[in-house]
Amino acid sequence: MQPTHEQADTETTPGRAVGFSYGWVIVFASLLLLVGSFGTQLCFGVFLKPLTEEFGWTRAAASGAMSLAMGISGVIGVVMGRLTDRFDVRIVIGIAMILGTACYILLSGMHSLWQFYLYFGLGGGICIGSTYTPVSAIVSRWFQERRALALGVALMGIGVGQIVLSPVAARLIETFGWRSTYVVLGVIVFVCALPALFVLGRRPPEAGGQHRAADMGPGSPSPPAEGMTTRQAARTAPFWMLMITGVAIAAGFYIMVAHIVPAATDVGIDPTAAALVLTVSGLAGIPGTVGGTWLLTKALGHRRALFVLCVGQAVALFLFVPTASTWAFYVVAALLGFCFSASTPVRQAMAPPLFGLRAIGAVLGLAYLAWSIGALVGPFMAGLIYDLTGNYDLAFVLGGVLLLLGAASVHLWGGHTRKGIQK
Repeated sequence: MQPTHEQADTETTPGRAVGFSYGWVIVFASLLLLVGSFGTQLCFGVFLKPLTEEFGWTRAAASGAMSLAMGISGVIGVVMGRLTDRFDVRIVIGIAMILGTACYILLSGMHSLWQFYLYFGLGGGICIGSTYTPVSAIVSRWFQERRALALGVALMGIGVGQIVLSPVAARLIETFGWRSTYVVLGVIVFVCALPALFVLGRRPPEAGGQHRAADMGPGSPSPPAEGMTTRQAARTAPFWMLMITGVAIAAGFYIMVAHIVPAATDVGIDPTAAALVLTVSGLAGIPGTVGGTWLLTKALGHRRALFVLCVGQAVALFLFVPTASTWAFYVVAALLGFCFSASTPVRQAMAPPLFGLRAIGAVLGLAYLAWSIGALVGPFMAGLIYDLTGNYDLAFVLGGVLLLLGAASVHLWGGHTRKGIQK
């Protein structure tokens, strides 16, 4: 018997009451996993000035480590997407989290730029690349009617990590120095990964009551699902819309993450108050992730919602150019944080109805690769522009233009190929 829409995100295995949604356990474990992997990475801007001042690095050179991390994470994300389609990936995630912990601890003892690239760029990239794609694919399989909301809550871990860890790291740097702070971040990566390692291997009930998780051993291949192959999906215009918006959204967001703290301190704002810009952005992302994702998609549909959110992020980046006061930085960062946090799950939720679940891990892995390209280019470009011009104005403008191109791709190519998206 085929499950109804209401049953699609409800666990109904024997011994468990109908109506209990184990999918939400998956969601909250995923949220905590992303707090550790991405939240620690998003503290990068807090470390940028202390590191460049101590070692004499240019901001472009230091920002290159963030770019390398995102490039590595994109490649790892593609691999993890294919693995997620076929196997229980908890072992790989566990190894990556141990590596991430070790690399943050090793950062506390670095003395040269190549070590920063090795530990933060390579090690950190493997750490974050091993979490985003599996979380997106696994949560997508557990939910149908409330997929955008569930993805929003899970991906909210990125914003929660930014809210909590950026000011904590700033305070720890002021009190104990950046070396001790990196050790603390390493411990956080490890602790936040533990719940996910216990629960992410559980598979949702399949249509027809076949292939339930209880009948399948750990590491066994997932059952076949309906939908396009990766090659078929790549031949459609909506697939390239996902690629373009991934590059644009990530570039704009990571320009802010990597450089907004030094940009604020450059105009005379106190370092602790400047670090709170990231916290405000993350706080605004909570209503964006939950309320914005749910309400906007219900009111406008996924396609129009993503268009509006891309435009909103472009406006925020343009507004950073004349911004010079603390409160203005907070207001603009809140706009960017709200729109970014809502756009990410909306974009991810478009993939299953567009392409089906047959190769959803691989498709989302490629979507994350596009995301990582934007995150690779954005911080390095902004750092290079600062080194050449002495400010970030051109970087903010170019980031905004890129987001407008992303909005144009949604308008032109965001229509449905299967069902349920064009609206």
